[in-house]
Amino acid sequence: MTDNYTELLDEIPHLIRAKAFSDSLSAAPLFSRVGQTLDPADRDLAERYVQNLGFPHIEQARLVHLAEALGAAEASGEDPDAWETEEQLRSFLHMEAMAQTSEEGANALLQLVSGQVSEVASAAVIEHFEHSPHYDEAAKNAMVGHVVQSAHCMALAILSNMDEEQPDHPFILRWSLFNRGRWPVGITGSSFNLF
Repeated sequence: MTDNYTELLDEIPHLIRAKAFSDSLSAAPLFSRVGQTLDPADRDLAERYVQNLGFPHIEQARLVHLAEALGAAEASGEDPDAWETEEQLRSFLHMEAMAQTSEEGANALLQLVSGQVSEVASAAVIEHFEHSPHYDEAAKNAMVGHVVQSAHCMALAILSNMDEEQPDHPFILRWSLFNRGRWPVGITGSSFNLF
């Protein structure tokens, strides 16, 4: 009983911080700056993201229109190197999160984050793109899916304590871009596409 209680006390700080992240999602300015000129902070986050992901040769590419962003999103799923690298990082963070917290606690928080961010992202997509000629249900699903995936990875970073141990982790940097109103669409070829 004592061991179980001690383990529970050890995981509470991680769960509290993950819950705080979930609570903060309603204030995230999702998609509010898409298409705008990249400012120095955007460029810095993007540069550190590709460097820390292991692709220092990748250049930033600013996307201006929704059609460009949707095309880049579709193409980025076909880049095996970037996809595999991110999947390995995600798997590692998942294992680390499970080492820091119980599976039940982690899964409950991840589901909470997923539900919260999905709702917020859906509302943001409708607000910013509903009147675009390129907006449809598939476009909405693609954009919301990118946000949900990024928030999930950010929550894993919190649950694994990576946000404190390695604040320049690629998943933290990617979420920071979303949290600045950008859409970090993904890597295609030699470009990191940012809308």
